[in-house]
Amino acid sequence: MRTGFSTVLLLAGALALGGCAGSYFRSYQKAHPDWVFAFPDPGADLEQTVASLYAPAPIGTQLTIRRLEILRLDTEPWQPIPSDELRSGRYVSTDAADYAVVADFTCQSRVDLQSYHGEKVAWYLLRKNRLLAYDHYEFIEGCTVSNLFVPAPVDDASVEHELQQHVASEYPDSMVHVQELFQKGVVYARADRVEDAKRMLREGRAAFDSSGDDKPTEFETPGVRIEVGRAEDARAMQKLLVREIAAAEARLAAK
Repeated sequence: MRTGFSTVLLLAGALALGGCAGSYFRSYQKAHPDWVFAFPDPGADLEQTVASLYAPAPIGTQLTIRRLEILRLDTEPWQPIPSDELRSGRYVSTDAADYAVVADFTCQSRVDLQSYHGEKVAWYLLRKNRLLAYDHYEFIEGCTVSNLFVPAPVDDASVEHELQQHVASEYPDSMVHVQELFQKGVVYARADRVEDAKRMLREGRAAFDSSGDDKPTEFETPGVRIEVGRAEDARAMQKLLVREIAAAEARLAAK
């Protein structure tokens, strides 16, 4: 069973960027008049997944996809697919293939004369050309960002790990919040991916312990920047993750 978790976090700064609501979304919508936009959509194929990333941004927010990468995964090595080929229709996805999409988002918003900036790298994993797992981010006014995370099932965990390693090595770091680590750990535990849940617990605990309960605290780690917000919220999520790991281990032991 696949489960997801949404968390709302604030990423702020000041930088001007352009919008990214593009013609591909509109052309896909025109070609599929019965399509009701909802994303992430577990039934989405490659074209719908990519088109959805270019949906119009909320009012007051400008989004840019700084880099979009499309990969076919059932080849060795992975086959890059130029986004222009997909958008033009020269490349048509096949239900026999597995794909990944990686999108490097930036956000600009202006609220009450204050400028806000955010950035996140999202990934999407498609098995047999259907969206299976994702680490998706949505920006709203003030570049407040929400994370929607659904991990791959246990049998597909290895390809998810490969994709995560690819993102870590090829894309810039972005702010990671302690609660996001704990929340992703909860989702992993509920999907019986106990080792990944424990990894999120270790990383979250290391960041939280380093914060010294200062609120908020931002500091550098070898991989990413991590911010600790409200200490009581992080503690509550950490306790929930510990309980979910124990429950997952009990389920697995009973099999």
